[in-house]
Amino acid sequence: MQSMPDSLKQIIERKPILEHHVRGLPNLGENLIDGQFSKEVSKIYDAFELYGNDLYELENEKIKNISSRSLGGGSPMRTSSFPLCKEALINVICSDELSDYPMAAGDEESREIILEYLKQEGFKSNSGLSKDNIIFTVSSTHAFNIISSIIARPHDVILMTGPNYGLFTFVPERISGATVEILPLSEDDNWYVNPQKLSKRIDDINIKLKTQYGESLGYTPKVVAFLNENPHNPLGKVMNENNKEILEGIGNVCLSKGVFVIDDLIYRDLTYDRKNLAKPMASYKKFFDNTITITGLSKSYGLASIRSGMVVASEIIIRAIRNKIFQTMDSSPVLQGRALAGAFNASERRKKEYNSYFNPIVEEYKYRLELLKALINGLDFIDDSNLKAQIEKDIRNYAYGYNISQILDGIPNVNFVNGTIPDSGFFEMLDFTGLKNKVAENGRVISDEKELLKYLYEQEKIKLILGQSISWPNEEQLIGRVTTALPREDLVEHFGAMNKCLRKLK
Repeated sequence: MQSMPDSLKQIIERKPILEHHVRGLPNLGENLIDGQFSKEVSKIYDAFELYGNDLYELENEKIKNISSRSLGGGSPMRTSSFPLCKEALINVICSDELSDYPMAAGDEESREIILEYLKQEGFKSNSGLSKDNIIFTVSSTHAFNIISSIIARPHDVILMTGPNYGLFTFVPERISGATVEILPLSEDDNWYVNPQKLSKRIDDINIKLKTQYGESLGYTPKVVAFLNENPHNPLGKVMNENNKEILEGIGNVCLSKGVFVIDDLIYRDLTYDRKNLAKPMASYKKFFDNTITITGLSKSYGLASIRSGMVVASEIIIRAIRNKIFQTMDSSPVLQGRALAGAFNASERRKKEYNSYFNPIVEEYKYRLELLKALINGLDFIDDSNLKAQIEKDIRNYAYGYNISQILDGIPNVNFVNGTIPDSGFFEMLDFTGLKNKVAENGRVISDEKELLKYLYEQEKIKLILGQSISWPNEEQLIGRVTTALPREDLVEHFGAMNKCLRKLK
């Protein structure tokens, strides 16, 4: 074997983790300042390490030839791409434009087109909305990375809800050395953000930071941003015209305390109430300059693989993002901008295509949610006779080799978390607490979420996202986040396997 050159040895000395091949999830990184994630993010890290890597050590003869039954994925339902996006991509690929470098802010024509869409959706700026309030990124995750590097200093805080999109919690700590803190959501508030609790949480954190650091850093760290996901990820809660007072409350609290609202609208087009989508924070003129809106094509438009995102914000924020893009990758890919303009434009054709594209997609998501209700709670949980008949037909068609009567009865000791049936998206929250302290044939005790996941994997190769991975606020509960973006046959088969193995617990 050829010996390793000194140049590579030096890399390994600085980053020992690179010496070992990892089968699953790539490394999640480390805090920029001291290499140690905060307490909350460290817990999320441990849960993702189990889900993404450590589970593979449990593979055995029983499951080695079974395909992974992953209920934890974040990809949307597989659909064709939105027609206007596809057309825009084909047109630019077939043109001679690809030989030219685009601008750092993104294609100007595309930004002009999107500007008209934003006006149509009610976006309002104090100084007049323009194309210079828009910039393109390579995914909304890329956008959040850049934003975190711009607005947060070491030890500043970006506040997120619990539960949350777990992978976002790592970003501020590894990008800028900021800290992530959690605002726990509650069933008492119907799982929405409570503006009064948000206000108190910001004040408490700022007092703690002032006590801890004072002026020792040359500045006093503070809460610099609140990540507002609307619709919420993973709960699917929507703040729209029906409950806009919550959104207004969040906006007023953050504006008064000098805290940016990072308004994540990535799931907006999957809102189940098609006539009442999530209301953007930037549709309030007084909140516009204090809001950084991020969105993209990954979750709704059948284009997750092209990694296309967008930021709408004050020109000051857009200039800072533009500088970061120029300094790191020179310019934004033209394909991303054209695809975004295909999705977000104010044309009459878009209005027509939008309804014909999204209505059946959303109806299928709603059906799969009802299918999941039957698989968890039993077929008799479904009241509508026609819906019940279709669900029973699907279960009988796809429950290969399983006990049909048991599947139709649901999964004992498993329920939906109270009050979390979503109004958007494709994630559902399941409560496995009823299985706590039950014992498997091999002696494994379901004492916590990790032991539950290990049991599901070693028995039937089932994977799901643990409550610990998403800052679930009640550590006494055993929580799993599952997806309904899978095909009907996979949902029936995967939950049939779960039904079978969980019934073995004593």
